[in-house]
Parts: sequence; structure tokens; C-alpha cells
Amino acid sequence: MKFYPAQIIQSALLCAALLGLAPLANANDNLNPPPKQVTQTIENAKLMGWGTLRWFGLRVYDGQLWSNAEPEGFNYKRDPSWLELKYARSFDGSDIAERSIDEMEDIGAGTEEKRKVWLAKLTAIMPNVEKGHSLSALHTPGKGLHFYRNGLPLAKVDDPELAEAFMGIWLDPKTSAPEMRRELIGLKKR
Repeated sequence: MKFYPAQIIQSALLCAALLGLAPLANANDNLNPPPKQVTQTIENAKLMGWGTLRWFGLRVYDGQLWSNAEPEGFNYKRDPSWLELKYARSFDGSDIAERSIDEMEDIGAGTEEKRKVWLAKLTAIMPNVEKGHSLSALHTPGKGLHFYRNGLPLAKVDDPELAEAFMGIWLDPKTSAPEMRRELIGLKKR
């Protein structure tokens, strides 16, 4: 029997999938279509990437980023985007707010006084999350953020500097999770 290159590749992928070494379908097939808020707000939006944040090997959340920019030219300070995080564990909303401020400080966003004001705003906004819940942020640069919980409106933030700092937690080059940043922006090939 003669094998052609395409058959060899297909056979290898099938064997790998059966052994659990590779998925049968593209990982992108398991992601949801863009939320209506994305298609209504970001013209020509597309999924840029997705990734998982782990802490000491434990999955914290899975994220996906939608925008109309190309990965190589994406700039979260300029390009509109939708970031969705689906939590793998439960967290108190005030802990999410405090961690967010710590991350903003680490990337150099805002002054100490501004971060205190931002902490108060985020503490008032962030709900407790349970495993399987999602929190999303729709960022319109120069205007602000809309927060969503499980796809439903949660809060609006009309502070462009806070909005930029919040998105920078994941998308700034100085993020504490550079691997996830590359995955979200689509710079890491799967």
C-alpha cells in the first residue's frame, strides 16, 4: 500500500488524538461565537487568541480576547477589545479588586492616590465569582470600560485611565503573565 504525505499526516494526527496527545478538532472550535456586545461595538471583531492563567499549576481562569486588530500590530491602548475570563475557582469580589490594583501597580499604571480611588471603584463593581462564572470587559480606548458578569451588564466605568490600566493587567508588555498575554493577543502559535 502506498501512502501519500496528506494521508500520513492525517494518520499521525488521528493516532495522536486517540492517544490524548492532540485534539481531534481545532481548539478554536470549542470557543463560543463573539458575544453580541462585541459584534455591536467592535466592527469586524475576531477572536485574537485564548489562554489559561495558572498559579502554581492550578488553573485560575481561561481567557479570550476579541478585537479587530492584527496580532502583530495590536495595541490595547488604541484598539477596542473584549476580554472575557471564565473562572475555574471561586473568588471574593474584593479580592479580585485588590489583586487588580496590585497588578496595575506592577505595570506602572496610575499614581498611588489614583490607585486608591480605583480600588474603591473596583471593589464596588467586582462581584464574587463561582467556578464557571465569567467576567468580561469591553474596552473602548479613550472612553472607558463596560463590565459584564456571565454576559449580563454589570457596570460602566467612564475613566479612560482606569480602563487602560485594567486592560493592561493582561495586555501590557509588563504584565505578570507574559505567556497568557502572547496567547490572548494571538502571538503564540498553537
